[in-house]
Amino acid sequence: MSTTNSLRPLPCRTGPLIGVRESIAYLRDPDGFIAERHQQFGPVFGTTLFFRPTAVVGGPDAVEQFIRLERSISESALPAAFTALHTADGALNQAGEKHRSTRRGYSALFSPTNLESYLPKINRCMVQFTSSIAQHGSTCIALDAKHLCLNLYSELFAGESLTKDEIEAFISYNDALLSLSKQLPSFRKGEKALAALQQNMEVRLGKYRRGELDGACFRIFTDNLDEHGQPWSDERIATATVLMVWGAYIEVASLMASCLIQTKHRLDVRDQVLEEARNHNLESPDTPAHLAAWDLPFVQGVLRESLRLAPPAGGGFRITSEDIEVSGYRIPAGTVVTADPRIGNAMSAFFPEPQSFAPERWMSDFDLNGNLKQGPGCPFAGSALRLPKEGWFPGGIGKHGCPGLPLAELSVRVFLVRWMQTIQHWEADSDQAESIPYTLVPIRIPRDSYRFNVVPVPRVSIFGGL
Repeated sequence: MSTTNSLRPLPCRTGPLIGVRESIAYLRDPDGFIAERHQQFGPVFGTTLFFRPTAVVGGPDAVEQFIRLERSISESALPAAFTALHTADGALNQAGEKHRSTRRGYSALFSPTNLESYLPKINRCMVQFTSSIAQHGSTCIALDAKHLCLNLYSELFAGESLTKDEIEAFISYNDALLSLSKQLPSFRKGEKALAALQQNMEVRLGKYRRGELDGACFRIFTDNLDEHGQPWSDERIATATVLMVWGAYIEVASLMASCLIQTKHRLDVRDQVLEEARNHNLESPDTPAHLAAWDLPFVQGVLRESLRLAPPAGGGFRITSEDIEVSGYRIPAGTVVTADPRIGNAMSAFFPEPQSFAPERWMSDFDLNGNLKQGPGCPFAGSALRLPKEGWFPGGIGKHGCPGLPLAELSVRVFLVRWMQTIQHWEADSDQAESIPYTLVPIRIPRDSYRFNVVPVPRVSIFGGL
């Protein structure tokens, strides 16, 4: 675009070694990094992340422009370590027809029919998980949730739970994704872990073909055609299955922990979750597996507020193929662009009292008969339901938005109901009560040492009997 030469340059911080300083600052505290620069420069600004000029775009108006320009910013610009470990078969590294064929191949995994088929296993796992925590009296919630989710999604997608070595390999792989250099030991460890996981997943694929196990990824991916009309290779099926388990486990575990952190001092939240569960006949651990039974507006509000206040990650990184304009700023060709949800999440114009935890934002202020609900309620009840899609995109936006968000939300709705029915009170260890130790990249999640001590519901009340 020739007209972009007369536009304003992106506002940004400058100085010696700015690329090094900005990259390190982002890795140390990504949420604080975005918040500080948003306050200083507004919702669109420049920086240098992972040693590349970067434009950060936030707020509905700028993100809407980002979507319209997406064809010009479609090539992946993820850090070199992430690009290598995510592989050529990972959708985040793809563009054009290969990306479209991959997304088509993934979509059936998250259809309403398949989500409903996953419900019995999700429900059983969450009942067992929360009951075990109640019995032990404590949980390292992030660590335990990661192990739970790794096994759950491996069973759903690949037909079997994981071995101890495979669990450690997934965690090593995740830890290596944002290594600053491919020469670091962490990257080499992640590379080795990925190779082992790919090989093990091909073994499971062989078992599937012999009728020895079932797995949604194998069932669906073996029927997929690539961009040339050819069946997916065994290597591509195995790699895509590994990436599906990885993407599901770490973000769901993060959201599970975040919901409990946000609500641990809110007895009213637990009471409302329990009331909603009773109204939907979810008191039995053997609740029929129908999606409609788990359509829980308040519970959904709890998890969405947790996603808003403590999002697991920022936006994806794409690179411009030509000069573009966003909000009156010139973004030159070759610039990395990221649409970051954390900026819009903190805007009071779209989320009144943005620092407040208010699940009611995500609930209609009208009852099922269309009448205005009575009582004081929340002054901005239902406000988030009126947001444009550019105002709320926890799983990314545009062509690279996360297709698995419905599965993540369903899993956490089930978890929250079963937790509230089983655990009466939970509190962090005294030395971690005020300052939560977090791992911040690539996914924000409490460190493995973060522990909740729990008080279970008296056994006579759990699911209605002894």
